[in-house]
Parts: sequence; C-alpha cells; structure tokens
Amino acid sequence: MNFEKIKSFDEMTDSDYQALGFRAGFEFHQQLETNRKLFCRCPAPGQPYNNKFHSEIVRTMRPTPGETEEIDPSILMEYRTRKEIHYRINRDTICTYDLDQTPPFEINYEALDIALQLCFIFNAKPVDEIYVIRKHQLDGSVPSGFQRSALIGVEGSVKFKGKDIAISEIILEEDTARKINDVHHKRTFYTDRLGIPLVEIVTKPELQTPTEAMEFCELLRNYLLASGRVRRESGAFRFDLSVSITDGTRMEIKGIDKIRKIPIVAYNEVVRQLNLLRLRAELFKRGISPETFSFRTYNLYKVLKNTNYFPIARALENGDEVHCVLLPHWAGLLKWNTQRYSVFAQELSDRIRVLACLTDLPNIIASDIIDNTISREEIDKTIKFIGATEEDAFVIVWGSSDDVKIAIDEIANRAYEATLGIPAETRKALPDGTTSFERYLPGPNRLYPDTDLPTIIVEPARIERIKITKPEDFAQRMKWCKEQQIPDELAKKLALSKHYQLVKELAKELELSPPFVAKVLIGSFQWLERRGYNLQELSVEKVKEIFRFYQEGKILDDGIKYALELILKGKEQYLSSLLSPANEQEILNAFNHAKVTIKTTVIRHPDKLKEIAISLIMEQLRGRVKGGLIKQFVEKNWDR
Repeated sequence: MNFEKIKSFDEMTDSDYQALGFRAGFEFHQQLETNRKLFCRCPAPGQPYNNKFHSEIVRTMRPTPGETEEIDPSILMEYRTRKEIHYRINRDTICTYDLDQTPPFEINYEALDIALQLCFIFNAKPVDEIYVIRKHQLDGSVPSGFQRSALIGVEGSVKFKGKDIAISEIILEEDTARKINDVHHKRTFYTDRLGIPLVEIVTKPELQTPTEAMEFCELLRNYLLASGRVRRESGAFRFDLSVSITDGTRMEIKGIDKIRKIPIVAYNEVVRQLNLLRLRAELFKRGISPETFSFRTYNLYKVLKNTNYFPIARALENGDEVHCVLLPHWAGLLKWNTQRYSVFAQELSDRIRVLACLTDLPNIIASDIIDNTISREEIDKTIKFIGATEEDAFVIVWGSSDDVKIAIDEIANRAYEATLGIPAETRKALPDGTTSFERYLPGPNRLYPDTDLPTIIVEPARIERIKITKPEDFAQRMKWCKEQQIPDELAKKLALSKHYQLVKELAKELELSPPFVAKVLIGSFQWLERRGYNLQELSVEKVKEIFRFYQEGKILDDGIKYALELILKGKEQYLSSLLSPANEQEILNAFNHAKVTIKTTVIRHPDKLKEIAISLIMEQLRGRVKGGLIKQFVEKNWDR
C-alpha cells in the first residue's frame, strides 16, 4: 500500500476509500418506549433527566473471569486505574436492584415484545430460547459491575442502495448510568437512566465509504423511529462506529454526537491508521522491531528539583515524582503526524491520562516537542543524565509514585505497539472530529451466563402475535406516502412521525386528501409543541372530531390548529364562537378596526400600510378566514 500521499478530507473520493480497503460497521443502541425498566418494576424515567439526587454511594470494582475463565484485557485495564466510583442517586428513579442489593425481577415482557418486533422489521431470525448473560463493565457504568443482556435475533439485514447490509445480532439489554465526571481516580455517575430497556443492533462491516456509513446510520435511525416503539429524546439513540482499512485494525469509536459527523470521524481514523502504518515502516528502517525494541527509565528528581516549569514544580512540591522514559533511535518520531492537528506524543498522553489517571494536562513532555516547557539548561542536563544521543527521544512524566509507575509502563507499551502496527482500541470522538484513547477493545472474555434468571422459551404463539401486530416499517411508510403523492419532505416527516397511522385513518374515514391531512396535522402538532403543549393530552377521538368539524364546514383548515389548542386549554366549549368562519360583515368590521389602529399609530414604514392592515385583520380573525381572501378584501376596499 502506498502511504506517501494522504489526500485531504475534501479530496477523498469513494474509489480512494475502496482502494484503501475501507470498511465500517455499527453498534446501534436505542432506548425502548416502555413504562418500566428491564429487570425491575421501577418506572423508566424520561427526559429531561433531573440532576437532583438524594444520596451518593461510593464503590470500587473488582475483575471477574468470564465464561472462558479468563479476564478480558479491557477489564484488567479498568482495574489498574484504581477508580473510586461515585453514584448520585435519586430515590424516584432507582431501587435496590439497580444497586445490586436484591436479585432481578422477571424480564419486562413489553420490552421483549418490542425487541422481537424489531427483529421482524430488520428481517432477523428470533432465537428459540433466550438466555440472559452478564457483560462485565468495570468502568463503573453499572453499579453491579455487569450489564444484563440477552440475544434476541440473528442474521438480519437492511436494504440500502440496492444491497443488503447484514445485521449480525439484535440484543436486549439494560441501559447504563450517565457519566458526568472523570478526574484523577474519581469517576461520577447519575443513575437516572440506569436499567431502561435498550436494544443493541450490530451490523457487519459492509459499508465501503464514510458517506455510506453516515447515510446508513440515518436510514437505520429512520427505521427505529418509524417503528413507533422507541424513545426520541436526545441521547436515546447512540451508536459506536467501527472502522478498519487493509493492513489496519478494527477500531471502535464512541461518542459521535451527530450523524453528520460520521464522515470526518471516519476519515480521521483512516488517516490515523495510515500514519501509524507509515510509522511502523519508519521504525523498521531504523532497525526497531518487536524483537529489538528497548527503552530505559530514569528518575529525574535531581535534575529537575528546582525547575520553574509549573506542572512539574507543583508535582514535586506535593511530594510526587518525575521520571523519564528513553526511547533509543526514536528521534523525531514523537512528533510524527497521526491525525489532523495531532502527533504520536498525543497517543502516549492519552494512554496515561486514562490508565494512569494523570488527567491534568499537560501530563508529559516529549523531547521532539519541548518548547515552552523546561528550560534549555534543564533539557541539556536531562540529555546528559540519561545518556541520550541525537538519535534518541525521551518522554518526561510526573505524578504520584503509583501513577508514574503505570505511566512508564504505558508509554513503553504504546511505543512497543507502534512496532506492531495499530493496537485494537475503543476510542472517543472529540468535537473536532479526531479521536482519543478510551480503553482496550473488549473481547468475549467479559461474558458470563446469568444464574439469577431462567431461560425464556419464545413460544410460536408469541411470534405469530408479534408478526400480526408489526407496524409498517419506514420503507413501507415512504411507499404509501409516494402513492398518495405527498411531497418528499413532508413524506419523510410523516413516515417518522408517531401520527402516521392517525393521518391514514383520518384520510380514509373522512375521505380527505392524504397530502392535505398530513400537511395540516403535522404542521398543527409542530406548532403546538413549539408552544409547549403536551400532545399526549390530546386524544385521537378529539383530533378526529376537529377534522369532522372542518369537513362539515364549521371551521376552516387554518383554524384546525387553534381548535386543537382550545381543547388542550380546556376551552372546547368556545370552538363554535371563536373559530366559525368569518362572514363578510365581520371581515369589514376587522378591516375598519385595522384602519383606525393604523391612523392612531406611528408607522415607520408607510409604504407597507396594506401589509400591516392584513396582519392586524388576520390577528383579529385568526383561523377564521383565509389570508388570500383578506388580501383581496384589503386591495378592493383600501381607498374607500
């Protein structure tokens, strides 16, 4: 593979990505719309989450072997951080099960049915027997140290651009706690979303460009929303993007906050992997391989005990240590470009920020990027003390004795991994589209069968019932909208709306035009929501009654949203008096009143008197007369 020239983001083409062997896949995480949590009887709280808490508990986590009797590397990594986990607890949203103080209840069958329904939407095969397993999570996101999870369906697919994108698994699991802080050896969570039912949908890496990945993510999100059984709030839908290239490594990227950012994040990961492969080639040229790699460490207290460089001076004042890792023949490589605006030294900094908990930045000094740190005299003394030559590089790190020991190990480990190529990692997306290290990529050794819950037999009768009640999927909804000649933009809004079925019922029962019903209903509901109304208080029958009033000529189409507003205000009895179509005399009265208002008001734009009059009349007769009719009336009667 040719690494000499890496094109900019804007210059990259689909064929460029395909030549690099680009592959992307996803893990989608979607909260389900249920009243209760997955394994207890607590209500499943909705957003906005409340930061109010009544108590705080503190725990530390211990590693446990998985079913293979081995401990997953990602679990050991978390254990090495020696984190103290703080949970802020709101008694209205959590119970003793969530805190692992009582056994789980039976699974929430409402959530199970939704997950099975999604299996059919995504053409997956439901499993015959459901086994709940424990997925160890030592990052503190679950107070018990494990997340209960169950495989529901396999071998699914979604049609995308004329091909089928394979879905390998559909999993039902409980959501984790919400992290709000992670500094030094303390990590803090709110427990409000803990235990909310969640589906995880895993695709195979079959997307061949970043743009394809973005478009597919949008499509799958649309399918989930169109199901009508998932939550729609911010954070209810999350996804992990997996990216790899030829000769590279699968990298899992979390925390991409917008679907539209997928292309730039994926591009930056491609650049990073290409640059790391180039770095390996350069190391080989210098005779540095996995077999020949070496490093040396030194305590720099005697050299830097009087330094004026504030981060190190403060550390020494607090009784901490300062050490140096010498990397023979690495000169210039610590500033080797990896991502946009980032170099290899940042990979070292990220590792020790996470694993050694050295979260105060800067946390290292790299010899290749040493300006504005320690003095020139201290640099020379350091070089002399550690015996470095012009061919060598070194990294200075400071902190407590225990933290520095881990930091030294991780600096050496990450430098050694550079001789192998690209380590498998879970990385976190940053606001600028680059990524940073989050943890080692988890493997299967963190899974273990749950002994507290029985096997669930998926009866044929349940499957048949779910097949019968399965709603139209997104593609079917869009097809119907197209058949009804609903404009594309409105069609997509309708297909994703909770009110799709209501539009179909109104159009059929009242023999109204589907484009008209969709435009008025979706527009009215959006107007009401912007004004803070809760549409759940509006029954289907009341909505149908308002459209019957329109059909009978009792109100105009412009008055439908105002009629719905009166119902939500509890003023339904005023519908006829406030919204009946205005007669000619009422229009004339409003016109005369508008002219009087204009005469007694200072008008800054006298050339727009007619427009002002129209606006005043429309305000007085809102919903009772068409704007076009008012315009004609004003034009005809203005000079009288």
